[in-house]
Amino acid sequence: MMISAARSSYNSYSSMFNTTAADQPPAAEPPVGPAEPSAPRDLPTNPNGMGRDEFLKMLVAQLKNQDPLNPMDGKDMAAQLAQFSTVEQLLKMNESLDAQKSATAEMKDAIVSLEETQNERADELAQLIEGQMAMATVGKTGVTPGNNAWVDKEGNGTLVVDAGSLSGTGRITMINSKGEAVGQAIVGAVKPGQASFNVGDYEFDPPLEPGQYTYKFDVAKDGGLYQSATTYTAGRITGMKYENGNPILIIGDSLSVPMSQLTQIRA
Repeated sequence: MMISAARSSYNSYSSMFNTTAADQPPAAEPPVGPAEPSAPRDLPTNPNGMGRDEFLKMLVAQLKNQDPLNPMDGKDMAAQLAQFSTVEQLLKMNESLDAQKSATAEMKDAIVSLEETQNERADELAQLIEGQMAMATVGKTGVTPGNNAWVDKEGNGTLVVDAGSLSGTGRITMINSKGEAVGQAIVGAVKPGQASFNVGDYEFDPPLEPGQYTYKFDVAKDGGLYQSATTYTAGRITGMKYENGNPILIIGDSLSVPMSQLTQIRA
């Protein structure tokens, strides 16, 4: 009997350490459903929009945090990758366009600078040529719109007039610096158009003193009323000067005339 009791106690003690998996309480099953999202990470942002690096990091984070029981569909992933590729190509295209714009702007600035330089050199060359032409006129007779006349010591002086359509008897009236008529002379037959006259070929009463005058030239047809003809200033070019880079001719003693206003140059 004692042996039976001891054997029974041993079996009870042994059963405490030989429990099977079926005898243990079932383990707690993991909850079914989408995993709770992890705390959002601070991804770098682009103040001008999402860049390539931000887009790739966001895609990787999305893949890491997706529901393992409901993963992203392959088509969706392919679509996102295609979008990423498209965005990257557009960014590269935009960078290329920006580079082209920059190169175009630089080329435009270079062209404008070159044109300005060429224009400046062209102006300088034009002034140089005009100055040389002006110097070549010194000593010759210049004709320009006006009514000035010069009488030399021999009593000679050139008058240039344009009678237009008038024809008939001409009359010269010489006027001094005070605005006083100091002499008149009758010219023979005057034909229409432009003509030159030498005051030394006509008699003035009293004779003209050497110096500078203004004059009038009138034409009367068949004894009718005198009508004014167009007068010009004709005198010896005695010098040349520059004003604001432009050549100015000196006619007579002091009359300044821009070279561009000359209508004729006579020997």
